[in-house]
Amino acid sequence: MGQQVRRRPQGNVQFQANSKVSISLSRGMIYRELYLKLRGIPTLPAVGNSQAATLIGDEWGIVKRIDLIANNTDVLRSLSGNQLWWLNYFMYGVPPDVTPGIGDEATADPPFASHLVLPLWMPRSLRPMDTALDARELSDLKLEITWGQYTDINATATAWATDPVLEVHSLESFGAKGPFSQWRMYAIEKTIAATAAQFQVQLPVGPMYRGFLMNFTDAGKDANDILNNFKLISGTTVFADIPALLLNECDRLRLSCSRFWDDGVAAGVYDHLRRGSTYNSLEGWYFYDHVTDGYLSESIDTLGFSEFELELDVTVGAGTTKAFILPLQIVPVRGK
Repeated sequence: MGQQVRRRPQGNVQFQANSKVSISLSRGMIYRELYLKLRGIPTLPAVGNSQAATLIGDEWGIVKRIDLIANNTDVLRSLSGNQLWWLNYFMYGVPPDVTPGIGDEATADPPFASHLVLPLWMPRSLRPMDTALDARELSDLKLEITWGQYTDINATATAWATDPVLEVHSLESFGAKGPFSQWRMYAIEKTIAATAAQFQVQLPVGPMYRGFLMNFTDAGKDANDILNNFKLISGTTVFADIPALLLNECDRLRLSCSRFWDDGVAAGVYDHLRRGSTYNSLEGWYFYDHVTDGYLSESIDTLGFSEFELELDVTVGAGTTKAFILPLQIVPVRGK
């Protein structure tokens, strides 16, 4: 008998303002993806429901962090709801649905019901199953959500008309034979204090690296004028040396990532650069993929490296300037 596939609900993560709430995920199968549905209704007057008052991440701004933790201590994923939105965009090639009522300057108490995928196997690879999450021998597996508050969606919101909730569903299988490499992803946050031609971000050595999801912000807004050049190096070996504009345009084209959001909403509310908020900008996000033919063996194996780092040419903005680097790490099964 070949692989058998199952899709089922795992449970709901209930809202608790500015707190961490977790649910235990079932074990005994091999996870391919988790599906997250975020729903709720903020109390928000129509006059305050503007693009300018809508904050970065739109409704996903209330999900401050998503942590997937195995065996109580092993963090497999750690990223914000907004960062997951952009990971979905680059990994699946289309922007996830947005909520038309958020930022439309007309809707009071805009309801939202938004969906994202938390991939546990690696899309855009020839054999995604090689990196699926084998939960059969784990002692514990949980999804931990760090909640924000309604003012993380819109600065003029005053309460919740309906408390948010995050529904968790899974795509699993059994009957597959391992071993399975482990995909890890987490966010590195760096403050850029001054313009620098060689701003360095040190990376742990040992894992394999498929690529990097990167975001640059100025005064809390996505910014397209911070990164000038991207370089990936180890000692004198240069794995990548790419101007930011080329990385943004050509790699997005190669990945078949659409530049356009939903055209079915009011003119001027959404455009090809942002969602509901002027804080969101497509041009402030970059995705470097070192695997160009789908074979994960093209990933950079840093086992035995003495150093591994990003060397970025950056220009400091007018406000607090930050870089968010999310490495796509693979911990392979190595021979003894």
